Parts: sequence; C-alpha cells; structure tokens
Amino acid sequence: MGLLGPKVLGLLLTPPGVIILIAFVGMLIHIKWYWLGNIITWLSIVALLVLSLPLTGHNLMATVESQAKPLPSHRAKELCRQACAIVVLGGGRNEDAPEYGADTVGAATLERVRYAAYLHRLTGYPILASGGAPFGEKTSDAALMQAALERDFQVRVKWVETTSPTTYENATHSAAILGPAGIPNIYLVTHAVHMPRAQWAFENAGFNVIPAPTAFTALGKSERTVLGYLPSAGGLGLSSNALHERLGLLWYKLRYGREQPAAAKPRAPAPASN
Repeated sequence: MGLLGPKVLGLLLTPPGVIILIAFVGMLIHIKWYWLGNIITWLSIVALLVLSLPLTGHNLMATVESQAKPLPSHRAKELCRQACAIVVLGGGRNEDAPEYGADTVGAATLERVRYAAYLHRLTGYPILASGGAPFGEKTSDAALMQAALERDFQVRVKWVETTSPTTYENATHSAAILGPAGIPNIYLVTHAVHMPRAQWAFENAGFNVIPAPTAFTALGKSERTVLGYLPSAGGLGLSSNALHERLGLLWYKLRYGREQPAAAKPRAPAPASN
C-alpha cells in the first residue's frame, strides 16, 4: 500500500484526473455561486481540449525530453573508458500475456531493453537490469527484462536488481550492487521523458551518469497537419506523461533533495543466468 498512495495522488494531479476534479469542484460551487461554478467548469473543458491536442502533448514532452540529448553512437564507448556498466530501468509489464502464457515486458520496457542491447553491442559493457515487483507480482520487472535481453536479443545480463518499486529506489538499490563491484560510472537507459528524474536519482545515489535516453517523442506526418489541432487520446496521454514527470522530479527534490541516500550495505548481486 506504500506505493499505491503516491500512484493515486499522481493520477489525480495529472490529466485527466485533475481536470475531472476541477470540473467536479465547479459543479459543487455552481450550486451556490452560479457564475463562478460555470467559469470553473468551462475552464476544465477548455483545459481538457488544449491538453488533448497532439501538438500540445508533443510540445510539453519536448520541454522535458530536451534536457536529455541522444547519446552519439559513434562516440558511445569513449564516453566511459573504465569501471562502467549499463543500467536499464523497468517501465511496466504485460500481465498474463495470453500469447506467452505469463507476464512479459510491456511496450515501454521493451523499448528500453532493445536500446540497452544496442548500447551493449556498441560498448561491450555489462548490463544491470533494475526493477522490482511494485504490486506484489510473482516475477520482478528486472527478471522479465533479463529474460527478454537474453532470449530475444542474445545479450547476457550480469546483474539483476529485483527489489525496487520506484525510480529513486532503482538508484539506491543499484548502488548497493555496483558500489561493491567498484563501478561508479554508468550509462543510464530509460525513456527520454523519464531521464531528468532518473538521472537526478542516480546522481544523488553517487553515480557518474552518462544519460542514454531512448524513445523520444515525434509528431507523425498526420499530426503535422490539421489532425494535430484535433483532440485525441494520444495527445492527452502525452500531456499527462510530461506533467507526471515534471511533478515527479519536483517531488523527488522536495522529498530527497536535502538528504543523501543511506549508505547501502554491500550485498551480493542477484544471480543472472548464463
């Protein structure tokens, strides 16, 4: 339940949750103050319209993603010359996927592990997969990522960190594995929009971080025409994701910014199959 509260709060503070809350407040105020209630309700409708536009969503994503530049592939290896590892973060799963008969990596996680495999081939550095089972699932995100990397991409995972439910704990628990291994330098693989928050967490945990963002947002041809000015579920999703990451980074700085993570006790890395 410790993770459920922040998740619910995040949903209520980002679209469409926050818009529904504003509209509901407007309806309540309308009972006593007719014009004020109408104004608030109409503002919520306008906000829903604007945030649902693909152009709005793309621009909001771009303001966050612009903080994480793409890693130049021709210089990838020279950016870190010794004591380096690739850390790839989980991004969700497909539960009970019928075609596999079990849980498997979700689309976002698959984008990340694909890029981690690509980066491993460019650099030769070992991979740590990080992600727990935040809602009590039988298999951790990291174990699912390990399976995808080794089975589908033929890339061995050296370490699996299976206990972290949040990005902040991805960082502190990864430090508990890589610190005793003498690895302070990492390529950090996650979505471009998630990179500012993830980089902050890992630097706060003591790592020298080389950002390796993937899955940048781009407008399709159709969205660069009149369709970009029409509301869509995809546009609202982009706006919500961008605002979620902004709020998440602000929360991390407020919650953890004035403290250093507790020194992690050395522990043996979770075994990864050969």
